[in-house]
Amino acid sequence: MKKIFSLLMILLPLMASAQNESRRVSLEPRGGLTISKMNGSALQVSETWKTGCTAGVEVEIPLSRYYSLTTGADISDIGTGTKKQYMNDGYSTVKEKLVVTYVTVPLQMKAYFKGVRGLSAHLGLQAGFLVRARDKATIKSIRTMDIGDGTSSMYLWENYTEKKTENVSDKFRNFVAGIPMGLSYEHRNVMIDATYTLEVLRQAMSFPYSNGFLSGTVSARNYPIYITIGYKFRL
Repeated sequence: MKKIFSLLMILLPLMASAQNESRRVSLEPRGGLTISKMNGSALQVSETWKTGCTAGVEVEIPLSRYYSLTTGADISDIGTGTKKQYMNDGYSTVKEKLVVTYVTVPLQMKAYFKGVRGLSAHLGLQAGFLVRARDKATIKSIRTMDIGDGTSSMYLWENYTEKKTENVSDKFRNFVAGIPMGLSYEHRNVMIDATYTLEVLRQAMSFPYSNGFLSGTVSARNYPIYITIGYKFRL
């Protein structure tokens, strides 16, 4: 992703075309999904990508025939999933996911590709404000079957699923910052956008630890991708 970021930095001034001729401010409500993962020493299990939802609005302000400035606000669920693990009893399994909700406010420069009408690249800075963070666990196991009157059979067993949710907001920063970069395509005012955000504050999740011999701080950070569709209203 760092190579992609560097390439966009080099190409962005070269990709502008005269597709911004109307020079009218536009408002774009949008929604879509997130694909996210976290990584770091604070996570003691193998991480997997998880999906979530995002919704918000973008304002595009033309600066010239070639460039626009965009800003807005979005609320998004990101975080990470984890691989299924066996518990100490050997037959119960647990699968967890961290669902972290942020309100994000980006400020980006947007430029259009030459020769491809409606295709543009954007790059900028983004501030994120924590709304909440939840650790969700799904436990699957077996238990003796209830045969009524509060008694259980020693010979009949059944599968059961238990779900637990814990608030872990105190383990996350209230503020994160990142560098969003991505591509957009517009056709008849319909906008499709894909954005990756490179977080510049490494400790999105951080808390101290001590095991009697060693102490310190463990941390992790987000790796979110946003895919949205919206409709552009020119004002």
